[in-house]
Amino acid sequence: MKKLFLLIVCACSFLWVFAATESMARDQAALTKRLSYLQNIPEISWVEYDRNNVYVGFNKRPDDLKTIINAAAAMGNRAYGFGVHVWAVKASQRGWRPGDGTYYCEATARHGKVEKSSCK
Repeated sequence: MKKLFLLIVCACSFLWVFAATESMARDQAALTKRLSYLQNIPEISWVEYDRNNVYVGFNKRPDDLKTIINAAAAMGNRAYGFGVHVWAVKASQRGWRPGDGTYYCEATARHGKVEKSSCK
């Protein structure tokens, strides 16, 4: 009886992890598709995605940096369905992650709107 119970628990756990992974992959694809327009902005060199974090590398700091980052956070949140954080960094900082040093600014969006932004 214990073996049957253990087998059922393991099977349910596997299915739960599989479903969560599948959902996260779908959300990641939606986020990537929704923010694909960023590649068309001349000042942007690259965009990296790490779950609900988006890192944007700028060749030079544009005058409308606040608008670009805040819009990306809000649109990304609507596509991802969860809080999205967008970080603006120098193009030379590819692979940058929070805590790795300086960055231009960041914005966080939840519930379809920007909740906080350090962009000016």
